[in-house]
Amino acid sequence: MFGFDIAPLLTQYGLIVLAIGCLLEGETVLVLAGLAAHQGWLGLPDVLLVAMFFGWLGDQIFFWLGRWKGDAILLRLPAWGRQKPRVDAWIHKYHAPVVVMIRFMYGLRVAGPVLIGHSGLCPWKFAVYNALGAAIWASLFVGLGWAFGQAAEQVLNRINHWGHYVFYIGAAVVVIATAVFWYWNRRRSRRAMAAEKGE
Repeated sequence: MFGFDIAPLLTQYGLIVLAIGCLLEGETVLVLAGLAAHQGWLGLPDVLLVAMFFGWLGDQIFFWLGRWKGDAILLRLPAWGRQKPRVDAWIHKYHAPVVVMIRFMYGLRVAGPVLIGHSGLCPWKFAVYNALGAAIWASLFVGLGWAFGQAAEQVLNRINHWGHYVFYIGAAVVVIATAVFWYWNRRRSRRAMAAEKGE
C-alpha cells in the first residue's frame, strides 16, 4: 500500500539538489549524496564532480561579491567586519592553506570567501586554491556518506516501504533548520548593527 520507490526521484533530481546545496552550506547534502551513490541511486563520479564544481563555484561567487561589494557587505554585517583583521592577517601570511581550509572553519563558511575577496588576494590564486579545497571538501563528506552506506542500507531494509517517509521528513528537517538558522543569523546581525549605530 505504502510502497514507493524513491530511487527514480533521486536519479532524476538528486544531482540538481546536490548542486544547489553545494552552492550554499552543503555538508549535509554531500553526506546524503554519498549515501545515495552507495545505494546506486546516483553515480559516485557524477556526485563527486557536481559537488566539487558547485562547491568551487559557490565560493567563487562569494569571493567576487567580497571583491566588488565588500565595503557595503561589511557595513551591513558588522559581525563579519570584526573578523576581517584576523582573516586578512591569515591571508597575507598563509594564503594557500587558508583558502583551502576556509570552508572547514566554523563561522567562516560563507564569510570567509567574502573577506578573502575583500582582502585583495589575486583572483587566479584564489580560484586554484579554492579548487583544491573544494576537491578535499567534496571527497571528505561524500566519502562519509559512502562509508556509512552499508549501515544505512541495513536501516533502510528494516524500515522497508517507510523509507521514503524518513527521507522526506529528514529533507524537511534540513530545510527548516537551514531557514531558521538563516533567519536567526540575519536577526542577530541586524541587532548588532542597530547596537553599533546606537553607541
